[in-house]
Amino acid sequence: MNKPCVYSGLALLAVLPCSRLAAADRVKHATGTQTGEITEISPTEIVVKLGATPKRFAVNVVDSVAFDAEPNDLAQARIAVRAGRYDDAVAMLAKIDVDEIKRAEIVQDIEFFKALAAARLALAGSGSKADAGRQLLAFEKAHGASFHYFEACEALGDLLAGLNKFDQAESYYAKLATAPWPDYKMRAGVLRGRALVGQKQYDLAAKQFDDVLAIDASGKDADRQKLGASLGKASALAAAGKTDEAIKSVEAIIAKADAENLELHARAYNILGNCYKAANKKKEALLAFLHVDLLYSRFPEQHAEALANLATLWSDVDKADRATQARNLLKEKYPNSTWAQQ
Repeated sequence: MNKPCVYSGLALLAVLPCSRLAAADRVKHATGTQTGEITEISPTEIVVKLGATPKRFAVNVVDSVAFDAEPNDLAQARIAVRAGRYDDAVAMLAKIDVDEIKRAEIVQDIEFFKALAAARLALAGSGSKADAGRQLLAFEKAHGASFHYFEACEALGDLLAGLNKFDQAESYYAKLATAPWPDYKMRAGVLRGRALVGQKQYDLAAKQFDDVLAIDASGKDADRQKLGASLGKASALAAAGKTDEAIKSVEAIIAKADAENLELHARAYNILGNCYKAANKKKEALLAFLHVDLLYSRFPEQHAEALANLATLWSDVDKADRATQARNLLKEKYPNSTWAQQ
């Protein structure tokens, strides 16, 4: 063995930065974490190469992606977004000097999470939906090959629905429906159904929700979408005047829904409140919306809707002080929401 060569090689390794030696991309997926070099990205797949072996991961099983040498503020912002701390994410991302970043995938990730955080804040009534929409639209048009593509389309649809542009929202939910996985198709169907309810096309909405319920799929995500479709159908039934059937349906969903699925419960109690309102049962409606105010206020869109309804219903039952409290809280917490502006 040529020992001098070995020693000189070891000496060279010793002077390389440790971070460079350990550098790697990481894909956290449903069953673990894969470390290696990300060599391919598409809306449906991420390919990670470790040595000579490529491993392929469908985007729908990927929880998160971290890139080699990415800014720490991006890593923290990504965590903040997924935890719903959008203000924190915006502040962290603002610290990053994008001009210093050479890798295109990292720049794309920064752009995506900036746009997504802005969208979620706008939907919660904090920030401009139009400005957030422009950011997301720019991302969707520039990065159609991103693994964030379907999530960007969904968020664009949500923003358009939040602006009461339900027909345009449908077009982006239709893009989400082109994903190859049943749970994504189901989610797109639920969202399209809600957009149809927003357009007062109740029969079409009910059919859309039935189509989701007819999809042969199982698992946690599929079950969640089926519950969402059942709730959506109940809202369509109530709006069409079939309130007794709608109320029974929502109450059954609440009874069997996973207690940990808090957002579903928040949406369910709002729909239940709207069903009772449609049936002119104001006290029952009050109790339903109070559930959201007291137990599920961590979900801004649902909380804003509940507060707007409480402001009206408290007045209807001659509780002017409670009505004022609800109205003031709505304007204080969600000043730019459609509910505050009604």
